[in-house]
Amino acid sequence: MAEELLGARYALMDVIGEGGMATVWRARDVLLGRVVAVKVLRPQYAADAEFRERFRREAQSAAALSHPNIVNVYDVGQHEGSNYIVMELVDGRPLSEIIASEGRISPDRAVDYGIGILDALEHAHANGVVHRDIKPHNILITRDGRVKVADFGIARAASASALTETGKVMGTVNYTSPEQARGDAATAGSDIYSTGLVIYEMLCGRPPFSGDTPVSVALKHVQEEPAQLSSIVPSVPSQIERVVMRALLKNVDERWRTARAFRNALAAARSSIAAGVGSGVGAGADADDGAGAGMKHAAGPVQRSSPGVASELDTTRPFDAGGAHDLGRPAAGDQRPKKKKSGRVWLILAIVVLVIAGLSVGAWRAFQEWVKVEEVVVPDMLGMSVPEAEAAARAVSLGLDTSARRYDSTVEYNHVISQEPAGGAKRKVNSVVRVTVSLGPEMGTVPDLYNQTAKEAQFTLEGFGFTVGDTTEDYHDSVEVGRIMAQDPEAGAYVSKGQKVNIVLSAGPRPAPPEIPLVIGMSEERARETIAAAGLVVGTVTSRASMIYAPGTVVDQSPRPYITVEPGTSVDLVIADNSGGDVSTSTPRRFAVTYRVEYGPDVQEIVIKVIDSFGERICYGPASHRTGDTVSQVVEVYGSGKIEVWVDGSLVRVDSV
Repeated sequence: MAEELLGARYALMDVIGEGGMATVWRARDVLLGRVVAVKVLRPQYAADAEFRERFRREAQSAAALSHPNIVNVYDVGQHEGSNYIVMELVDGRPLSEIIASEGRISPDRAVDYGIGILDALEHAHANGVVHRDIKPHNILITRDGRVKVADFGIARAASASALTETGKVMGTVNYTSPEQARGDAATAGSDIYSTGLVIYEMLCGRPPFSGDTPVSVALKHVQEEPAQLSSIVPSVPSQIERVVMRALLKNVDERWRTARAFRNALAAARSSIAAGVGSGVGAGADADDGAGAGMKHAAGPVQRSSPGVASELDTTRPFDAGGAHDLGRPAAGDQRPKKKKSGRVWLILAIVVLVIAGLSVGAWRAFQEWVKVEEVVVPDMLGMSVPEAEAAARAVSLGLDTSARRYDSTVEYNHVISQEPAGGAKRKVNSVVRVTVSLGPEMGTVPDLYNQTAKEAQFTLEGFGFTVGDTTEDYHDSVEVGRIMAQDPEAGAYVSKGQKVNIVLSAGPRPAPPEIPLVIGMSEERARETIAAAGLVVGTVTSRASMIYAPGTVVDQSPRPYITVEPGTSVDLVIADNSGGDVSTSTPRRFAVTYRVEYGPDVQEIVIKVIDSFGERICYGPASHRTGDTVSQVVEVYGSGKIEVWVDGSLVRVDSV
């Protein structure tokens, strides 16, 4: 399969994961030029037509979700009997792997991850999608600590399949809800229960229930209460423990009613810890659940009066002898004069008035005391890390709410972007300062731009949140001229969005290296043009007397002609200059040069040179000859010198004369 183009679009590269239902591949989307993850169903599932259709519908529902904490689903399809789903490729690790390697996770970090999971669930539930299989294996943590929840909707298709085996209905039974274990339909409340189990495991390093068989674990979810977190890890803050344990209640109606309520309760618990408040989560943490539910589970069961104690709310018991049950009417058998009764009534009314007056005065004094609560200056937390901001708030007895978070390319991850109230304002002690915390720059996977034009690359990068950077050219043997042969950062790199991607365009195959032309006998101007046309440059130009060549004519060159050099190589020239004296009186000596072409290539290039008092010059050739040919040439030598014979650019004979 790795050699196929799945769905005529996805080039499978390598296996990055194995599961009970599917194999996960890293792949390249050749249409959009991006690296993706492709989950291919195993054959036993792909053979079930009903399951394939259910899988397709559920995957399409999941594809409609778009949230920073949800692994995006891009496509779903079938190829030669193999069903597949195409997803965002996340650069990170499963939470299960982090727990396995690190054991317990700090409460602050566990709350961070829990809030990310619940943000994803809130978005999914609002769009009518229930996950049904929340577990650490399906929660990915990116390199910068962000949560990505995967496999939305797939569990529903699996749970309804006739192929599903006991203990595999919901994947790992350790994280199934009581209602799912009983065989009832999963709801949003089931996701809340499973999220509570995940946070529980993060805080203490193991799930609350375990057993030898899946059935025994499922029964514990239905019948047993989980141990209190503090009994396993005493350092877990009570505020967080109360929030998590409520999510694990057997009755779905008694849990947090929405993912948002659960998320807000976690955030409020963390804020109360930061503020040093020891009480439980207040009503504000459960705004979506109603005040009654919030009080019941955040502060404990409602205390009721003991049966043997009367109170002003107990209207079923008569007053004692000294009291009255019905004002203004005597009790049965009461023969006392009405005047005395009337006096007693007025006495009671007076007492009531005095009590009300006393309460009013007390309330007023309490209000005055509240008004006199000490005010402190709010510290400026902009740019601080969250731990630094928490310490700054705690130092002046203020609480800190860090639940608001967003991407920011200018403020470092986990540092404060803004705050309310602003630094320098005055607030009463124990007030809460709300800050917005940076998630760092929004990250993304760099798409593959190979073989695209610069314009195509611009559109592709803009679609992924990037821009085109520097554009350069280089030679490439196979990539067409004007198309991208390389990029930086490379395809698949996980970098901040908005970053520039540099591209290298192909200039076609590298041209053959230039050959030095023969310019001896040419004018200097023509020699320069010939050298430039060959991709070379003129180097040093000198002159010397010559009675053979006219002034301004090239009488010598270096390097020698017909050799291969690098582009841009310098060619030195010697120009004839007869202005230094009359050379016409010089008498040359004549020599007959004979050379027989020896065995070698069928055709060989012969050149005869003379080097004398007038310099170096070619007296014969270059001329092509076959093996066995005889070359005869009469040459003139001025003064002492030497005669050279060159064959195919190599010196084969030298005669000094």
